[in-house]
Amino acid sequence: MAGTQSPTLVLIHGAWHGSWCWEPVVPLLEAAGLRTHAVQLPGMDRAPGHHDLEGHAAFLRAELAELPGPLAVCAHSYGGAVATEAAGANPSVATLIYLTAFLLDVGESCVDRVLPGPVSPDATLLPGGEGGYLRVPEAAAHHLLYGDCPPEEAKRAAARLTPEHVSAVSAPVTQAAWRTIPSTYVTCTRDQALTPEVQGRMACRATWQEEIASGHSPMLSHPQELAALLATAAVRTARDA
Repeated sequence: MAGTQSPTLVLIHGAWHGSWCWEPVVPLLEAAGLRTHAVQLPGMDRAPGHHDLEGHAAFLRAELAELPGPLAVCAHSYGGAVATEAAGANPSVATLIYLTAFLLDVGESCVDRVLPGPVSPDATLLPGGEGGYLRVPEAAAHHLLYGDCPPEEAKRAAARLTPEHVSAVSAPVTQAAWRTIPSTYVTCTRDQALTPEVQGRMACRATWQEEIASGHSPMLSHPQELAALLATAAVRTARDA
């Protein structure tokens, strides 16, 4: 990262979410001296564009091209697949941060990394398919995504979730940005959606590894702790490896 210029921290949401999920941490990050840009990926009731992984990656490439560098790209959950596919095309991206995210290699999809997974005896605690989209019932959202959030925060977040096209999570990546850009993997040790065991199999690919004792959505449940961690990770570059 040239000189002492602070990076723009690009925040990429996961499946079913939108840029709104970063609202609690953005003011904390900006108070720490980081410029931020929260991306709103294409999807139903989100940004216009194609709803699959290819469409999301194209959208992110265009967003990154418009931002002043240097760039630190932080991706949550499914957003990790999008960053992995798209971020390597931009020379201004100095570091990647995978927040309980899919750090995939070429030819892998999100589905590949979670199967075989545990089978819940209660279907209401799992996402369901409808018309080519995956939807998250409120009970599943509370269980998988917001288990350690205050109840009212979890309820508000669950109400804002939007459907995600199944092709987004089933398509393999064709590029692996982390192979050429240094990366930090942040494991959420109480995650019910992407278990620590699954995260660990991907975290070993990253340049650095961190942990936070949270569920799947630390931006909502542990915003101050997460903001401090991201502020440190965002300024890491190849010189620190």
